[in-house]
Parts: sequence; structure tokens; C-alpha cells
Amino acid sequence: MRILFILLSVLLMGCEDIPAGPQGSYQKDAQSVEATQQRVQNSVPIPTIRTSAERKNISARAQLFDNENKITYIYLVNFGKVMAFFTVKGKVSSLNSYLTPEDKLVNGNGQPCTEKYSMEGNFNPCYPVSAPDIDGAYGQNADGIFFFTTEGAYVEWKGDYMVSDQPLKLVQQPELVREIK
Repeated sequence: MRILFILLSVLLMGCEDIPAGPQGSYQKDAQSVEATQQRVQNSVPIPTIRTSAERKNISARAQLFDNENKITYIYLVNFGKVMAFFTVKGKVSSLNSYLTPEDKLVNGNGQPCTEKYSMEGNFNPCYPVSAPDIDGAYGQNADGIFFFTTEGAYVEWKGDYMVSDQPLKLVQQPELVREIK
């Protein structure tokens, strides 16, 4: 109870009325770290960057794959070995990419939320709920990728892979393991 009274007193008085008191080791350490930081910033300032190799790489990648007829080469890897190799038409895509939003906003009655404020000026909160996918189903897809081969075959893969826009020279032959029952 006494702690609550002290806390309320401090809040009501304001911080400027509290005497600083002697510095403890925590405050001295914090001041020392801050002084070191100021010296380091002055001696090694953040450089002015005139261009960005990272942004150029991202832009080049986006432009490279902004072609639905782009031919790429994919190597599917499992057990540390290349299991399969395909030529791909278009882009390799995530199974968790969607054409529609994963959530929709509804009001407290479950109806689509159109406005946060009513004509009377009242606030109407909106809540996110799961939205159905374009096929009407709910849920998430498995992690992984999918692509279409140059022959038009659809392929899904959950595992490691490499993609290149040029064929790679392999040091070992691809292995395709098939269990026959």
C-alpha cells in the first residue's frame, strides 16, 4: 500500500519535483556507454551512400522475372543431392502466395466493415477474420514452391532448391528416388 501511495505521489507531483540524488553504478555505466557511442559516431560517421547495390540487385531480379515466358532452370535438392532438374516457364512461386487477402474486416455483427464512423459520428470498430480463398476454402497451403515446366507440367516441391537463368554445370548426376509399392 505504501508503494502505491509513493507511486501516486510521484505521478501527481511530476518528475521535475524529484531530487536527482547520488548517481548509482547503473547511471554511471549508462553515461559511459553514451559517451563512447558519441565518440564512435564522431570518429566513424555513417557514410553518405549515393547508390545502392542491394536495390539495384532487387530491381534487376524483379525485371528479370517480370516475364511470364522467362525460361529458368530449377534444381530440386534433397538429402544433399540434386533429385531433379527442370526447365521452368515463368516464375517459381510460393505455395503461400494468394490472389486475395487472407483476412477481411467485419463489424461486430459479422457484416463487411465499410466505414469506421457512422453518419452520427459514432465509431464502429472493425475486426479481422479469416477470408476464404478464391475456391471458397479456408486455411493455409503447405510450405513450398510451385512452377510450370516448359512442357506445361505443374510441379510442387517442399524442400531446398536452386534457380538459375542459365543451366548450371552439375558435379553429380541428379537422382530421382521413387518408392514402388
